[in-house]
Amino acid sequence: MREYSIVLPTHDNDGTCLATLHNRLKRELIAQFDGYSATAQTGGWVNSEGELFEEPSIRYTVAAMSATMALTRISEASAMTIKNIAKKYGILAGQQAMYVVLDGTVEIITIGA
Repeated sequence: MREYSIVLPTHDNDGTCLATLHNRLKRELIAQFDGYSATAQTGGWVNSEGELFEEPSIRYTVAAMSATMALTRISEASAMTIKNIAKKYGILAGQQAMYVVLDGTVEIITIGA
């Protein structure tokens, strides 16, 4: 099994609640990975202009496995799926970047302003 995580803020940068978006993400993770774990957290980061973004968020963690695929192929396919989901929800949430963990390796996915 491999473990993957996506961190999605609870509110967008204008303060709008993203509960509906979180519900969509949960359904998509269930469809793709048969389940998820969710952990509330708070984090912060500084963009290239020096602006601090401090926000409550939820980390969604999934496990990927397959009885028929080689572990390397599972890892590559699942990592690409998580990156695509993170980018999609980052765009929908109006984020500049998304924090993902791909089997222990952190990646920041740039979305844009």
